[in-house]
Amino acid sequence: MIVGEYGFMMNHLIERLYREKCDIYTIAGKRSKEKAVKLPPHNIFEFSTDGLDVKYIIQCVQPDTVIFMGAQDDAFNWKEDMTAASFSSRLTNVLICAKTNQVRRFIYLSSMSVFGENYDEAVNEETVPETDKIKDMIIYNGECLCQLYDGAGMKVTILRFPLIYGPSHFVYEKLNPIEEMFFDAKKRGVIKATGYGSFMTIYVSDAVDAVYKAIMREDCSRNLYHIEGKRVTSDKELSDFMEKQLEGPVSIDTGENKKRNMFPDGTKFIEEFRYSPLIELEAGLKRTGKFVETNYTALNEKVLTAEEREQKKAKEQFRKNLFTMLGKGRRIVENIALFALAFLVTYQFGFMSMFSGIDFMLLYVLIASVAFGIGHSVLAVVLATGGTLYLRMLQTGQGISAALSQYSVIFQFLFYLIVAIMVSYTILRYKLSMKEQDEQMADLQEEYELIYDVNKTNVEIKKVFEDRLINYGDSIGKIYNIVSELDVLDPEKIAVASLGVVRKIMNVKDVCIYKAGRGEYFHFIEATTGDARIMNRAIKLPDYPAMQQALETRDIFINHQVGTELPRMAAPIYSENKLIYIIMLWNMEFEQLNTYQKNLFLVLAKIITTSLEKGYQYEEVGRQQKYYENTSVLFPEVFRQQIMEKLKDVPYEQAEYSVIRINMGEESLEGISEKLRLLVRDEDKIGKLEDEDKFVYVLAHASYVDVEFVVAKLNKNGLESKAVIVNGL
Repeated sequence: MIVGEYGFMMNHLIERLYREKCDIYTIAGKRSKEKAVKLPPHNIFEFSTDGLDVKYIIQCVQPDTVIFMGAQDDAFNWKEDMTAASFSSRLTNVLICAKTNQVRRFIYLSSMSVFGENYDEAVNEETVPETDKIKDMIIYNGECLCQLYDGAGMKVTILRFPLIYGPSHFVYEKLNPIEEMFFDAKKRGVIKATGYGSFMTIYVSDAVDAVYKAIMREDCSRNLYHIEGKRVTSDKELSDFMEKQLEGPVSIDTGENKKRNMFPDGTKFIEEFRYSPLIELEAGLKRTGKFVETNYTALNEKVLTAEEREQKKAKEQFRKNLFTMLGKGRRIVENIALFALAFLVTYQFGFMSMFSGIDFMLLYVLIASVAFGIGHSVLAVVLATGGTLYLRMLQTGQGISAALSQYSVIFQFLFYLIVAIMVSYTILRYKLSMKEQDEQMADLQEEYELIYDVNKTNVEIKKVFEDRLINYGDSIGKIYNIVSELDVLDPEKIAVASLGVVRKIMNVKDVCIYKAGRGEYFHFIEATTGDARIMNRAIKLPDYPAMQQALETRDIFINHQVGTELPRMAAPIYSENKLIYIIMLWNMEFEQLNTYQKNLFLVLAKIITTSLEKGYQYEEVGRQQKYYENTSVLFPEVFRQQIMEKLKDVPYEQAEYSVIRINMGEESLEGISEKLRLLVRDEDKIGKLEDEDKFVYVLAHASYVDVEFVVAKLNKNGLESKAVIVNGL
């Protein structure tokens, strides 16, 4: 489950997890499906990550891993005042929900920016971050918060990345810093410097690979890891490259460049996870620049639209503030105008006997209290008292001190004040009551919308439950879905794929497979882990009579003894009454050695047998499209494909297969094929690289260290041969 808004890093991560056949769920906020239209299929929950909905979603989905995008999330605008609070509340809410629902793994994506600009060398995980920027402090606080939730069933892993770059998927994504440099270089011929003398970048696919390795490894030795990129670079190197690619002058806007060096020491992650970044800086920059050049028009329109939006927002805010000030000034003017009217009426008619019982100033105070509120009612009391005092002085000819010394003036002021406060308070209570009702209506509307959204999402959650039910444990649905991986027609691929099928359904990590050779020998083919390679590469079945007896009766062998070199379980795969494969399970718990598991394993063996039979039939029918007539020698195009599948991207010293070149001399292809059929194993492939070539080649299931034994055997039997490395691999 990925928590964050769709954007640069998240979109690449979804694509990688989809390729790895993971079940992907996202909590990405409202209207997030619009941004995910062109991404691989996955489950989307359009809820805010700071609400109670997260609790119910995690409770329903029960994800193995929750990934909080953190510093790599494009959703946060750190220029806004409430961003820091929003980030912390979302992280806290997701952590609590994950911990409550016993999620096994929580991964927080952080950034090397938490170190600020105070370091001149590579920094490791033990270095304490120091920064004065709000964004970086909040991200670091998030790391500290995550570590508090580590333990008691939930393992927390924090990954700090250097500057991540690469081509975006879509124009709507927020440009990463290198893309911004390319955009500025193309638009203005000037790029803004990063602020570092030298710094490290990491291509997005390498960053995603690091996240995937962290997901797949359960026994991490620590909580925090630094992730390295391919190498260190500088603003000058980037600008030179951009100038060459864009074919135009590019300069650097250094600004306040402190010339600090900033790059991580990721040795711990490299050693523990066998991680190695693959993409060279030049190749990554080419791809990034190509995206910017291809989409420059759309990106420029996006920037202009954003600038217009900001300008419009600033104008609207200025207009709003101006109207607020004018509104307050207008009320003051209206209050003073109303006082002036009351004063003139009192001055003209207040001394007449027919109006002697009417207090126009009190009427003014009442109107001001009702119309303008409590603040203006106090001003009205002061103005009314002052006006009354002035008129009294005119009427009696007294000075201000004499007028103020009369109790009637003081009582009149208090009377005005009490009336104003009572009326204003009554009006205020009424307005607060109406506001409270409006807020209740808004809350009810929000609750209704939430219930509506939850009801709409119930369909999605229902589908999740259905998938869970189908894929639970060893249900028929799960077996069917997993066994569908065997729906290929190459027997060798079926045999290798059967390892993953058995591992998933039997819930055992350590599985291996042996293939029948000549005589009573069986040769090692493949294993899921190193712990499943206990036995020799070649075994003789009669050396293990207990296992031989069970397999020859087409039964499952179960090993109840401790300390033997035999597997815990072994299943036979037959074809035309001949034992052709043995699938072995290792390191099983003793409680798994029961009749139920035995029967389940037997059913799987029969399903695999059916798939293999179909593959053999297909291979026999299509033999003339693969082999030279009357030989076991593969055509060049087929043989090259076999070599690529076994040796491509495999280091020379780690290869489990080798290529042997054999000089045909004057021997016919049929004669060479017949001789080799007796000298090489069934899983070894014989073929030619070119039709007119005077050599045939053997793709032998042996490392380059062990292949000399095979070469010596061939030379001894009159076939001039030697191990070679095929060009193009």
